[in-house]
Amino acid sequence: MKPAAASAGATDTIDRAIEAVRAEFVPDFRSGVFDVAAETSGTRIVLRGQSTNPHAVDALLTKLRDQGFAAIDEVLRLPDAALGASRHALIRSAVAPVYAEPRLPAPQISQLVLGMRVEILSHAFEWSRIRGEDGYIGWVHGGYLQVGDDDWAFAWERGSAGESVVSLGAELVDTDSRILARLPWGARLSRHSGAYHLPDGRSGDVANGDVVDIDRLGDWFPHRGESVARTARRWQGAPYLWGGVTLNGVDCSGLTQAVLWMHGIALPRDSDLQARAGTGVALDLDFGELRPGDLLFFAESGARVSHVAFSLGGSTIIHSALGNGGVNINDLTGDAPIERQLAEMFVSARRLLAD
Repeated sequence: MKPAAASAGATDTIDRAIEAVRAEFVPDFRSGVFDVAAETSGTRIVLRGQSTNPHAVDALLTKLRDQGFAAIDEVLRLPDAALGASRHALIRSAVAPVYAEPRLPAPQISQLVLGMRVEILSHAFEWSRIRGEDGYIGWVHGGYLQVGDDDWAFAWERGSAGESVVSLGAELVDTDSRILARLPWGARLSRHSGAYHLPDGRSGDVANGDVVDIDRLGDWFPHRGESVARTARRWQGAPYLWGGVTLNGVDCSGLTQAVLWMHGIALPRDSDLQARAGTGVALDLDFGELRPGDLLFFAESGARVSHVAFSLGGSTIIHSALGNGGVNINDLTGDAPIERQLAEMFVSARRLLAD
């Protein structure tokens, strides 16, 4: 079949084909990349961009060919093969912001804390497109990353190079008592040879705060709803921060993800994704069936889930909300404006803990 000319109508057809493939193969930009565009000149069509799904690119080429377009494939498959062995990194700073784009200013979409492992997908100047342990994709500046090979990154995660410990707000100092790092909850260190080691090789002692062996997290943070509720209460008063995951600033799903991780439960990053976890809880009008540690989800009428909270038992919840300015306790049967609004927005509850 003779290739079709790339007229205005043909360009629209190509764009629709790209969007159809994106919707089918990579429907959620948070967990996949399909940044593909077509450049046309006469009958010449060149596909450029990046994708984490090679099958999506193949499907697009087939769809275009079936429609009479001969497309040249210049789409970069991620992870980029040019990265070689340097395909993983550890977060080397206390907190690393994750951005929607490789530039400043750009929206912060999440944060990662020290010691978390990320997969590097590609580079753009000083920025790296990364996939976090929870599958979330975004951009992190290279200054926050300690890059290495797979064996090194996974050895850190497994504790092969030393005992893995988790910070509970620890302050690390060097031999001259100078502060090396002020670490948030969930930051991960390696302990060996009598010292605590950071991913970039620096080491020191814990001067303030606590650390706990990762193998003993279950003793400190049991897999029980009442314990989860107690942990969530320890975050009360933390300010609201879009994309935040620490006591210095946290959003609603950052709170639930960070708290439940300490209790051995891994959740996706955003509330609409978290709403698929666990099992549903049938509720009466006064929320009496809710147990401490259950998750409650909220949405505007007809929209996707956009907010999540912990139950403290019954209608009492703790959550990070812009309307509260941060983490606070509310009652879904209460009369405060935010409480009436939440009661109207409530859509479902999920249980992740057997008790």
